[in-house]
Amino acid sequence: LVDEPVEHAGPTWGMGARSFAISPDGRQVAFTRNEAGFGRLCVVDVATRDVVEIARGVHGQLTWAGHRLVALRSGARTPTQIVAYDGDTWRRTTLAVGPGAAWDQIDLPEPELVRVDHDGVELLGRRYAAGDGRTLCWVHGGPTDQWQVEFMPRIAYWWSRGWDVLVPDPRGTSGHGRAYERALQGEWGRLDVDDTAAVLAASHARGWSAPGRTAVMGGSSGGLTALGVLGRHRGLAAGAVVLYPVTDLAVLAEESHRFEAHYTLGLVGPLDDVDRYRAHSPVAVADRIDAPVLIMHGDADPVVPLSSTIAFAERMRAAGGDVELVVMEGEGHGFRDPANKRAEYELTGRFLDRLLGDAESG
Repeated sequence: LVDEPVEHAGPTWGMGARSFAISPDGRQVAFTRNEAGFGRLCVVDVATRDVVEIARGVHGQLTWAGHRLVALRSGARTPTQIVAYDGDTWRRTTLAVGPGAAWDQIDLPEPELVRVDHDGVELLGRRYAAGDGRTLCWVHGGPTDQWQVEFMPRIAYWWSRGWDVLVPDPRGTSGHGRAYERALQGEWGRLDVDDTAAVLAASHARGWSAPGRTAVMGGSSGGLTALGVLGRHRGLAAGAVVLYPVTDLAVLAEESHRFEAHYTLGLVGPLDDVDRYRAHSPVAVADRIDAPVLIMHGDADPVVPLSSTIAFAERMRAAGGDVELVVMEGEGHGFRDPANKRAEYELTGRFLDRLLGDAESG
């Protein structure tokens, strides 16, 4: 029905996602757009192919019954809502709001689109500017995922404390078309690292921050990328905070749970290509990282084995590196216990304060 240079759905990480809905009379189809990470809800007329843009924001779980189109909606400044659109006027009614009301006391920013020319392609990302000259470069996981412009408490938390939050979309990220995503095939651990480094270098060149006032962060695959930046592109950041990071791709391929058991075959290559798996893994450059690293990992992680994180930390420490490893008891791939979530923020805050203090005194 539509031919547009945008994606209309995200990766199918979970069951039951609904990015489109057909009107009860079959004459219209509501669908979502991903416009470089920014969301939009649209409706197309089946007969005429005319498209009406209904609303900005990331929409999901679309349901159309009678004259009401209902969806989950979120944005950079808008906590997750359940909303209904009148099928005649497209007037929106908010039916429920997820998070507590405290978030509306913070005047959150809309991010700006970041474009960086590198390696013959245009890299994309988004920057939530605080203007204090400190940057958190936060790499999403996946790696075939994307942090769209929706309400993210983690971004709001650090932005409210004066940090610019830079969200790069290295190649392999979804949301920018098939070619952009498929470019990471066989290059995980190299291309995403180089792309993120290019975005960081551009941020310094544009005067947003300086290496001594920049930290790179990431969880899971984002942790692999963050550590790769420190090891392969030294001097771009003062340090890194990584959560349950992929540090050894060969171990991941052998020990990860069955949902992602064959993930590395496309993203890295055949399992017998031992040298490639080693070369693309952060553990290969652990002894080259000369910036401080904070790692947090659950002891019940079924996706990324804790053993490989311990081995990485030991290798970095043996080479004289500054690494702190915190093991979260009972946690899996992501922290769910409120006490551990609070600990993540507290540990990260102390670590970032130390990074900036060392940079300013040095």
